[in-house]
Amino acid sequence: MEKLNFIKVTIEQHVLTMTLARSEKRNAFGPTMVSEIAYVLNIANNNPDVRLVQVEAEGPVFCAGMDLKAFEDPAMDVGNPAIPRVEKSLAELFAGLDKPSICVVRGDVIAGGFLIALSCTYLYAFPQVRFSLPEVKIGLFPFQVLALLLEYMPERKAMDLCIRGASFSAQEALEKEILYGILDVEEKALTELKNTILDNAPLAISKGFSALRRLKEQSFDDKYSFLLDALADLRQTADFKEGMDAMRSKRKANWKNS
Repeated sequence: MEKLNFIKVTIEQHVLTMTLARSEKRNAFGPTMVSEIAYVLNIANNNPDVRLVQVEAEGPVFCAGMDLKAFEDPAMDVGNPAIPRVEKSLAELFAGLDKPSICVVRGDVIAGGFLIALSCTYLYAFPQVRFSLPEVKIGLFPFQVLALLLEYMPERKAMDLCIRGASFSAQEALEKEILYGILDVEEKALTELKNTILDNAPLAISKGFSALRRLKEQSFDDKYSFLLDALADLRQTADFKEGMDAMRSKRKANWKNS
């Protein structure tokens, strides 16, 4: 793996942990940081040993959104010539991930930080965390965040969050169904979720993410035949045969991701 400026990465027990490591700038993302995130997500997609991606951040703020100065003036961004330059939305990058992801928020989520948090399959936060979309206070609008919010809530409620720009608590985020859960000190819920995901067939889950993306492209008449074909393909895999044998033998499956 190439050396990264703003991201730390570990891979342990099938979990790739990606940590935002620009705490001195409240983990605000510039062009290089976006490219580094793309690089790490690509590694996760292409490494068969990785079954789950966990996203965290250093410092008191999870992510303060876009570093406007770095995008406006390339000289303000610290480049990384070792990795490919990627010019895509963070939401688009995460949408291409074929594996489950869990975002663990220990600090405040501000503005474009929602693009990372809401793009993950699961979002956990600690009770003290605050969420805010203050773009309208400086003459901007969180267009990309709005698109993600619409996956969680009705249009008027999503627009209300963007229009008022007020901050809200983790408990309020849970009530708005943005959060999957609020963590306690021992993080028991997080550990249980990770174990559950890792116990299940990684290839089947990956194919599920691929199918979800393709479903959005299918016509009403085509989508069920497409899903039947996807199911037929999975029934030919070694993991399906292993899963059936494990069920009959009442033992834990030994997944090969093939």
